[in-house]
Formats: sequence, C-alpha cells, structure tokens
Amino acid sequence: MSEPSDPSTQPFPAVPSTPLPRPAPPAAPGAGATVPGAAPVPAAGATVPGPTAGTGTGAAAGTPAVPEEAAPAADPVPPRRRTALRIGGAVLAVALGMGIPTWNGYVFYRSGNPAYQIHTVAAGGTGTLMNVAWKVKVEQADNLPGARPIKADQRWLKITVTRTSLNTEGVIRRGDPTVKVKHPDGRAWQTETVGNTLPVEVKDHKIGTGYDYNLVSLVPQSVAGKVEVEVLPSTIRVPLEEESVEDMFKRVGTEKNDPQDQVLLFRR
Repeated sequence: MSEPSDPSTQPFPAVPSTPLPRPAPPAAPGAGATVPGAAPVPAAGATVPGPTAGTGTGAAAGTPAVPEEAAPAADPVPPRRRTALRIGGAVLAVALGMGIPTWNGYVFYRSGNPAYQIHTVAAGGTGTLMNVAWKVKVEQADNLPGARPIKADQRWLKITVTRTSLNTEGVIRRGDPTVKVKHPDGRAWQTETVGNTLPVEVKDHKIGTGYDYNLVSLVPQSVAGKVEVEVLPSTIRVPLEEESVEDMFKRVGTEKNDPQDQVLLFRR
C-alpha cells in the first residue's frame, strides 16, 4: 500500500559536522613551548600538579619540589690572570717577530762593517798598525787657493797624514787610508785628498821613509780647534813585483783577509 503523498515538504534537520582542527600557532618560549631535551613548560593559567601529600622529601607535604641548580664549574685560571697571560703572549710574539729580523740585519751589517777597535794616539804622537807608522798634523786656514769662499762661521782644516813603512810587509800594505775628522761628541766631517807624495813605482817605495797624504776638511769655526783625526788604514796587500792577473787571483784566494776594523784616533 503506498503512502499518501504530502504536498508539503519538511526539510531534514541539519546535522552539525565536527570542525577540522586548525594548526596551533607557535608558542613563545616559556608559554607551553617544548624544547627538545627539556621538561615541558605549562601554558599560562595551567595548573601545575604538585606531589601527593606525604610523598615529599625534606619539604612540607603538598609543597612543589624545586630542583636545585647545578653549581657552575670553577674556572681553573682567574680572569685577570688569563688576560695578563694573553697580553704577555702577544707582546712576546711581537718582540720575537721584530727582534729576529733586527738581529739578522745587525749581524749582516757587522759582517761587512765590523765594530771598530780604537787605538788612541796622543797629540803629536805616532801610531803603528800593520807594520806602518802613522802621524798626523792639522792646520787651520780661512781660505785655500782655488777653493770657493766659505761662510764666516766655517773654517778650513789642512791635514797631513804621514805614513812610514817599517819593513817589507809595511810596503806591501800601501793602500790608501780612510781619513775622517771627528768631534768628541760624535759628529764627523768628511775629508778630501788633494795630493800625496807616494812613489808611483813600488820599487821606489823605501822602508823607513815618510810619505804624505794631503787632505782638507771644512768644519764649523767653533770646533776647528777641538776636532780629532781618525785614520783607518787599508788592509789591501799589493805585491812588490809586477804580477799577472792569474797570479793575483791565486794570491788573493790564499791570503788571510784581515778585518778592516783597526782605527787610529789622533788627539789634538
């Protein structure tokens, strides 16, 4: 039997559906966020369950147990001492970095410029080095023939350095010396050789005969009577007879090289 049709329609009641879960926003640290390896922090307003009464140890029943913080490990080196050690290490590194190149440079300099061995000669005296006797004479002059005019506070010095060979070895040591004018306070002035009386031929060089080097120097008038003369004899050995280039190289390779560090200082 068919059911009578009802001209009015009644809609079915709506069935409420369960809403889809929404992703939770990232929680700020300390507000319920979970850090790996750490205990979860309860969200704001959440109740922290305490221990059951009678189960606490050393605290009143029902009082939450507070975990004790681990004491920081003691620093084996105090901060001030550690800072001092770092500064000291840095200063030492800088000193070594600067000192080693400086020392190497000094050694290289001294290898070609040895420290002078000063031999002082009294005024008017004679100094002897490498089988040669040396003597010095100094005269002052306002002007020199053919020289340019000088200032009122300057003075010319005419210097005569006399060398006398004491034996054959002294004749062989006939290289030209280096001559300087020095003040006791360390100041120095160059000299210029204007002539000499040495024989041109070696065979004419006589033992016991004095030969002169004539030099001039321009110094302040205030020190003209105080400066001293420094003579650095040459260590060059010149043979007595004519020799070939081959023989000369053989001789130079076998001879002992004397350091050019012996100086005669003539007082005034």
